[in-house]
Amino acid sequence: MIGKTSVTIGTYNVKNMFAKEDAQRAGGSRTPVKSERSLDALAENIRRADADVVALQECTSEKTLRNFLNTRGLSDDYKYVAHVPGNDGRGVNVAVISKFPFTEVVSHKDVKFPLPDGQGEAKFSRDFLRVDVDVDGVEGADLSLYTSHSKSRRPAAPGQISSDDRRLAEGRAMREIAEQEMKEFPGRLFVLTGDFNDGTEDASVQAILNPGDGRERWVDSLEGKPDSERMTWPANPKRTNGFSPEQFDHIIFPQSMSDKLVSSQIHRYEQSQETDTRWVSSTASDHLMITAEFDLKA
Repeated sequence: MIGKTSVTIGTYNVKNMFAKEDAQRAGGSRTPVKSERSLDALAENIRRADADVVALQECTSEKTLRNFLNTRGLSDDYKYVAHVPGNDGRGVNVAVISKFPFTEVVSHKDVKFPLPDGQGEAKFSRDFLRVDVDVDGVEGADLSLYTSHSKSRRPAAPGQISSDDRRLAEGRAMREIAEQEMKEFPGRLFVLTGDFNDGTEDASVQAILNPGDGRERWVDSLEGKPDSERMTWPANPKRTNGFSPEQFDHIIFPQSMSDKLVSSQIHRYEQSQETDTRWVSSTASDHLMITAEFDLKA
């Protein structure tokens, strides 16, 4: 793939990729081990989407992730793995797998940023992990990918900072960090990916897309698509538990780089091509994977 001039980026919440030892560290009963059937379906989803670089959320340990890649025939394609243990108490971490080498891996798990309305400071719920990727084989990175998994929508305990405020603070911090760091690399494609636990219209994602103060508008790769082609949760739209479908998963980039976007899509697979599993996407995770292809030379 030397000389490749395009790159397909994916993001995927893989839902509790816990091996037995991970579950034991996390306290056991709250965290079931991910089943072999679910792991098989997860591998098939990744294989069929065929992205070059994939941001993953809800990975536990690097050992478990590498074992998954090795046992499911994905390690020959995804030779490069970035995994940094983050701030989540259960060990629900973010990671990146790639067909192309990383030139740098940067964690922001220890960065502190202000909460809204002077409520103090916080850190990312997991991390805001950045990888710089060499796609074309020429010295230097062609892409910077950030990924995060924002605070869930579960209500905070009495007396604690609200989950909404934490997600808003995380969104503001993501925009600030990426904006400042990428000033050093003008012209380089960069994307913010992950499960932000909010849709494009919600305050935390708007803090990334449209922060105001004359700053550039950024774009969600699924912008403008009908709901049927944009909603990423739940993977099975018939299992909403009373909630409306949402686009929790995002690939975001500066509007000035819109000409680089070739295509974007969600990946919903029903019948497995490899096993007798009927609903392969919802067997793998409660989220759908999304991908976006970019022309690096545009």
